[in-house]
Amino acid sequence: MRFCGEIEYMTRKGPVHSDVCHECGELEKESSPLVDKEFYHKLLDEWLAKSCGTGFFWIGDPEAIRRNFKG
Repeated sequence: MRFCGEIEYMTRKGPVHSDVCHECGELEKESSPLVDKEFYHKLLDEWLAKSCGTGFFWIGDPEAIRRNFKG
């Protein structure tokens, strides 16, 4: 399974941003995103604790994000 994601928020020291993808740009492997489930939960916890509602946290199909959230 392949999917992409991002975490972004502002702090007093400036922006925090990371791309967080699973098998993006790689050949499909015999792996599962469940292996990385704890990692993604930690990122969501970070965003909830530190973002003060700024920025965003998303995981999924980037094309679906673009279609549904055109600015």
